[in-house]
Amino acid sequence: MITSKTIATKLSNNKHLPLWFWILISFLTALSVLSFTFYLIEYTQLTVAAEKDQRPLILQRNLLLQQSGILQSNWLKTLNPLAKKIQGDLIWSNQQQKGFMRFVNLPKLSSGQTYHLWIYDLEQNLKKPISATQFQAEPHNKKEFLVEIFPEKTVKKPYKFILALETEGQAQQILLLAQP
Repeated sequence: MITSKTIATKLSNNKHLPLWFWILISFLTALSVLSFTFYLIEYTQLTVAAEKDQRPLILQRNLLLQQSGILQSNWLKTLNPLAKKIQGDLIWSNQQQKGFMRFVNLPKLSSGQTYHLWIYDLEQNLKKPISATQFQAEPHNKKEFLVEIFPEKTVKKPYKFILALETEGQAQQILLLAQP
């Protein structure tokens, strides 16, 4: 029968752990530190690359904001749970026929899913919105994320912008709405 007294006796007889045990612990610790360091380096490089890719868009957005006649609106969330943490806004220039969407906390999508911006125009068929931009979120970009808007047709009097999540073989889910 094993009692606490016999365990204590065995431990007192083996005061020193074997050398191989300490070598194994040292190796595992070094491996953990090394793998964590590589993860941080890779994540930092991806974040820096994403921010560099966004700089031209940030500059173009700022220039567009200085123009007159710009439509601007914050995103309004729908009841869709995917939109719960998303923040951002949208700007649009009728004159230049382009704009920008800005997002924070845009969820990463699975394969076969895309975000799709639809623009409703008062001078077009109200039941058929204009397809603007399709994109996927960049998973390594946790900060501000910009997407340029290029509609398929000329937009004359936009009154509503809808961001939908589209999945192959399923109906689209409306996530966000902007009404300038």
